[in-house]
Amino acid sequence: MRLKKLSLARKLLQGLLPLMVAILVSGGGVAYFVAHQAATVAYDRALMDSALAIAAHVDLQDGRVHLELPVVAKEILLTDGYDQIFYAVVDSSGEIVAGDTGLPHANKPLGNDKLYYDGVFNGKPVRVAALFNEYHGIPFVVLSAETKLKRDRLVSEILLAMLVPEVLLIIAAIFMIRRSVRNALATIQPLREELVRRTHTDLSQLPLNDIPVEIYPIFSEVNELLVRLSAALDAKRNFVADASHQLRTPIAALQAEAEMALRSPDPGEYLEKIVAGTRRITHLAHQLLTLNRLEPQQMHLSKIDLAELTRNAADRWMPLAMQRRIDLGFELNVAEVDGDPVWLEELTNNLIDNALRYTPSEGVVTVRCSSTASHITWEVEDSGPGIPTEGQERIFERFYRLDTSGVDGCGLGLAIVSEIVHNHNASIVIETGATLGGALFRVTFPRKIDFLSQKIAK
Repeated sequence: MRLKKLSLARKLLQGLLPLMVAILVSGGGVAYFVAHQAATVAYDRALMDSALAIAAHVDLQDGRVHLELPVVAKEILLTDGYDQIFYAVVDSSGEIVAGDTGLPHANKPLGNDKLYYDGVFNGKPVRVAALFNEYHGIPFVVLSAETKLKRDRLVSEILLAMLVPEVLLIIAAIFMIRRSVRNALATIQPLREELVRRTHTDLSQLPLNDIPVEIYPIFSEVNELLVRLSAALDAKRNFVADASHQLRTPIAALQAEAEMALRSPDPGEYLEKIVAGTRRITHLAHQLLTLNRLEPQQMHLSKIDLAELTRNAADRWMPLAMQRRIDLGFELNVAEVDGDPVWLEELTNNLIDNALRYTPSEGVVTVRCSSTASHITWEVEDSGPGIPTEGQERIFERFYRLDTSGVDGCGLGLAIVSEIVHNHNASIVIETGATLGGALFRVTFPRKIDFLSQKIAK
């Protein structure tokens, strides 16, 4: 499936366009209000001036209001290039004295002799100015009306004059935003080109000069990732080199024993050495594979009782302890942790195996586990020679072994223990056992394990 590419400029515009449209709409509303008010005030005054001019020609005949409007004055008042002009003079009884019949009429407002309102005449919308006046004590009303063509035209012109610059400004802003985003992102193009030129082994950090502050954290994290990948790659290389060295010696010895067995008339002695060498290589291969697959993402957490887990391990190690005449004992209390059962079993086996290897015949090895309100403890103590202080700092390094003659091992068991402890967010310490006097390995587990947040530095 083809991934849809996301444009940063488009994303930015999608966020800004609603605001721009809102500004345009609100600006249009304000512009319409201002234009309508300006046109209304200006043309209403002109209408009222016409009404005043008509009122100046009103007089009385036989006690009634009469309009004597000269033809020239009438042509001047009723001539307009856009709108139709209408007028009427209405007496106090509501009868039309002169002018157009049917103009919309309104009642006099309190405290005012002028009134403006909208109406319909001959099916057309009109604006009416009403002048309430009197002549020698006789009241009358002059109505001056016109259609709204020039008003609407003026409103449209003002509205257009105000909105066109806003629209042009929005269009210019769109182009400027797209251009600015492209110019800003152009500064990371050299980084892209450098990444293209690099090989898979070049994990040096990227130069972060002139990187915009908004995207600087991204490339900063990329550099941090490169540092971790470089460390992991170096660790893998060292691991492969060390593993090759560690495997080369027992394989060469096994080959030599096999050649001696072929030339010997009694190969039995050599066959026993071949079997022992094969077991060592098998153990070493198992440890190497175990160490290589230790990744926190592969953990499957469940509720594990360390006491039950240790009892199960006892069935495996008790025959070896009896063979070496070592008293393998257990002091187990219920101690439940959230952990991976396979890994925790591997941790248990490696620490018990380590204690049995370094404890002399007739010695004692004791395994304990307990639980408190804040943590869970699992420990193994032996009566062996212990671990010197200078060795305690390196005992968990891969392929590191104490200079103890007669003890077989590959130097990976405690490295595996250290990885498992780290992945479970636990801790491990080495002490001199207060009870047996030898080495004491104590693993402390927290009540809650958040293994996904752990970062392993290989």
